[in-house]
Amino acid sequence: MATVALDSDQTQAPLKIRINRRGWAVLVGMPVFALTIAAAFFFSMFASDAHAAAEDPTGVGTIDVTVIPGDTLWSLARDYATGYDVTSAVGHIAELNALDGSEIQVGDTLSIPVIAG
Repeated sequence: MATVALDSDQTQAPLKIRINRRGWAVLVGMPVFALTIAAAFFFSMFASDAHAAAEDPTGVGTIDVTVIPGDTLWSLARDYATGYDVTSAVGHIAELNALDGSEIQVGDTLSIPVIAG
């Protein structure tokens, strides 16, 4: 059996790490790249000209109409949706009131878009 004697008085030299040029480029370049991206992000957030409007949008308003016997989406669009093509108005009315089809019931209250003019 072999035995190895260790000398406790012997100090080991610290391990030196050697980095070549590519290593230095990665070591320094990655944090610089990350900081550049972060700075550009924060700069674009605070320097942006996009702001939320303080008031309601203008141009398209709605009126509320209660359905009476004989009313259809087409007749309501023709009579009340001023400024719209009737076919487009029918689609807008259906979308605005979350209608599945073109069927409406007497007594329903529908919001109809009107272009302010």
